[in-house]
Amino acid sequence: MKTLFDFQFPGEFSEWTTWIYLVQAIVFLWIGSQAYVVLRKVSLSQQLAEKDNSAFAISYGGFMAALGVVIASVIQSPSPDDFTWGQELVSSIIWTAGSLVLLVGALLVNDFVIFPNFKNRKEILEDRNAGLAVVEAASFLGTAILIRASLSEQIEPVDLGEPWLTLIYFVVGQALFLLYSKVYPKAAGLDLHGELEKDNPAVGLAFGGSLLAFALLLGNAKMRYDAIPTVVFLAFGYVIVLGLFRLVVHLIFSGKVSLSAELQKDRNWGLGLLEAVVSLIVAFIVIASI
Repeated sequence: MKTLFDFQFPGEFSEWTTWIYLVQAIVFLWIGSQAYVVLRKVSLSQQLAEKDNSAFAISYGGFMAALGVVIASVIQSPSPDDFTWGQELVSSIIWTAGSLVLLVGALLVNDFVIFPNFKNRKEILEDRNAGLAVVEAASFLGTAILIRASLSEQIEPVDLGEPWLTLIYFVVGQALFLLYSKVYPKAAGLDLHGELEKDNPAVGLAFGGSLLAFALLLGNAKMRYDAIPTVVFLAFGYVIVLGLFRLVVHLIFSGKVSLSAELQKDRNWGLGLLEAVVSLIVAFIVIASI
């Protein structure tokens, strides 16, 4: 009982390596911010302060949050036992830089592959398209989750080497994201591209939440199985599971009213948010129960 009330000075304040990693994180957050600004050809102060562009804030915030997840994942990832602290620091810098490149790649995939029918930059900066911004943020976070999973310790190490494995898992993950963006609207009866181009926040919330849930399930599958065919097989199963629980949202929350109509015609962002929440709940429960 005595130790329960004894004061112990937290090691977080006295451990100098913690402060080094914090400085490293701040540097990479700044670099990532500049990369986003350059690729989108935008002024942060103008969009956030002068124009009060909430759509830009959502997309930019999602990118920075994803970068934060990646930085933390790199710091936490296991290093070889014979590494000195200096070697660990250099390794974390290299891996963080490489992961940042992959996040930038995800931004380009969003622009030119997943949504090729319209210009994401114009939609977010000029039209202030919050629906598309939510989907972008979910895609960034989903990519970060997959990068985090690829940095986890392998169950059965292979000879390719970790950098190549991370790149392969990134490509597979983006391909599955693209597949999900094609399957989801057909299963949900939605014109995804059309509604997002119309600045529909309800559809953006519903699809963004579902995409993030899909990424969580994929990341968990990668951490449990190294074999890519197994992860892809599970991905198809997860698509079915998320689709079934979308029916639950329809039955419980919208009743006899068409959920697709509520999202498309009425732009009911409340139902869109509920669909996103249910998708994430399903993902968390599936992960916890395995």
